[in-house]
Amino acid sequence: MRQPGSDLVFEQVVSEACSYLLDIGYVVNERCPTLVRYVRHNVEVDIYQGRQSYEVGVGIRIDGERFSLSEFIRLVDPEMANAYRNSVATDAEGVVNAVSKVALLLKQFGDLALQGNSSVMAALTTQRQQWSDNFALDVLAEQTRPLAESAFRTGDYQKAAELYARIRPRLSPAEKKKLALAEERSAIRH
Repeated sequence: MRQPGSDLVFEQVVSEACSYLLDIGYVVNERCPTLVRYVRHNVEVDIYQGRQSYEVGVGIRIDGERFSLSEFIRLVDPEMANAYRNSVATDAEGVVNAVSKVALLLKQFGDLALQGNSSVMAALTTQRQQWSDNFALDVLAEQTRPLAESAFRTGDYQKAAELYARIRPRLSPAEKKKLALAEERSAIRH
């Protein structure tokens, strides 16, 4: 299998597809066979091809914090962001198609950030925090659910109620009924 960028001019393909970045004041800061980096003020845009994965993607760094293209897509279209995956390109045609795709998506979903709109950074930070909180709750639910079910089955309703209450937003309808029953039965015992 070939090395990314070895038999085609990745840099040239990126330069053509992302010329609009130059139009809005970006300059090319770095150029190599698998990466072209554009910079303007506090924003860096990396168009890259993975050396082992062959994935073509975009990374955007704002004030030193790096964001993926899918995070920008998620601000506008969460369903599209969930379905988005970097394209894998192992030949010249694939690279042209993949770079063209990410360039269009970058322009469509990253334009405000690329233009320096500071509210985008706040929205991205909020979105990341929400994602982090949801992920933490999902992990907690995965760990807590078997313990709560075991406590409920053995009749330790106070413990079951405490455990189910920790993951209330992730409870199924059946688990919500168990929580209500466990709360009721633990209140009767005390």
